[in-house]
Amino acid sequence: MQERHYLKYFAPAWFAVIMGTGGLANIIFLWGNSWSFGKVLGMLLAALANIIYFIVLVPWLLRWARYFEYAKRDLDHPLTGNFFVTMPVATVILGTNINLIWSGYLGESLTYALIFGCWLVGIFGVLFFTFYSTFRMMRVEETPRPEMINFSWLMAPIANMAVPLIGNPVTEHTIRLHPSWSVSVLSVNIALFGIGFFLFIFISGIVFVRLVNHPFPPAATIPSFGILVSAVGLAVNGIIDSARHAHTMGLLTSPGLANLMAMAIWGFGIWVVGIIALICIYQLRRGGIPFSMGWWAFIFPLAAYTISSQKIAAAFVSPLTTGYAAALTLLLSLLWLYVFANTLLGALSGKLFMGTPIPEKGEQGKQVRVLGMDR
Repeated sequence: MQERHYLKYFAPAWFAVIMGTGGLANIIFLWGNSWSFGKVLGMLLAALANIIYFIVLVPWLLRWARYFEYAKRDLDHPLTGNFFVTMPVATVILGTNINLIWSGYLGESLTYALIFGCWLVGIFGVLFFTFYSTFRMMRVEETPRPEMINFSWLMAPIANMAVPLIGNPVTEHTIRLHPSWSVSVLSVNIALFGIGFFLFIFISGIVFVRLVNHPFPPAATIPSFGILVSAVGLAVNGIIDSARHAHTMGLLTSPGLANLMAMAIWGFGIWVVGIIALICIYQLRRGGIPFSMGWWAFIFPLAAYTISSQKIAAAFVSPLTTGYAAALTLLLSLLWLYVFANTLLGALSGKLFMGTPIPEKGEQGKQVRVLGMDR
């Protein structure tokens, strides 16, 4: 029987709210050069995301302290456990907001200290949850059921690829403030990108084989398909920014080839966005997609791809690239409004804090005896 409790059943995916909202804030702020209200709206969204970050962080930490067994149960779950890595990624997004939006009010030294701290939290948090989740996949003694395999398994690879979102701004500041550290910082970013990229290839292969051999996963998990597009966006961002910094440090003669590679990957994203749209339309016609925190899997991935589209539009200036980036921004904004409104309603009603209690030891023994009698 399900019950409501705001700490016991505090979903680890709550940090995805910060990831999506903070990502949208950066996108809108970047449009400020061509849209006068963009910078103001971007600042408002960033302020909202940053406030939510600390509101969510408190119960997330309290849950580990007061209801460790419930947090551990979620961590070991083949689906829910994949979303714990959203905490360090949300810290990365917090750092990007500080660098892009708030740095003008903080000064370079304070900005560098804050984003460096966010970068470190991102590195250690992402690596911990990556090793934990991938080892959990390997040590299971039973073959996972098909309904337990979906694109949420890609969260750990995506998280590693997301760290350079703040790692590259850290590199840029380091080149100016501590040039002797710059190659080390760049190396860490590229190493994390490599971990995420190759894990993405390996694990996405497993998920695609599952899709070919079995029917679609349950309707509630359909939003996890959105995670696929984040790999495209983060790959484009990582390649463009890393190549630019390597060129600045004299490690590359030109970033041109890297930009061409990034554009090829960006083009693959067109297919990814299209196929996700078709899957969603297919599912909506067959009964709909119930709302849950999983809907945020549509927001941050699309934000990552939209930011990459803005960078492609800056590197390859044309009405096509600029128009596509603008269309993605509009789509993302509409999706964010829908998902944020439903999240707020779900939080106020308590529907997003429902869960199944862990049986007491005596109750567990009673259940075992009943099962034995049944056999």
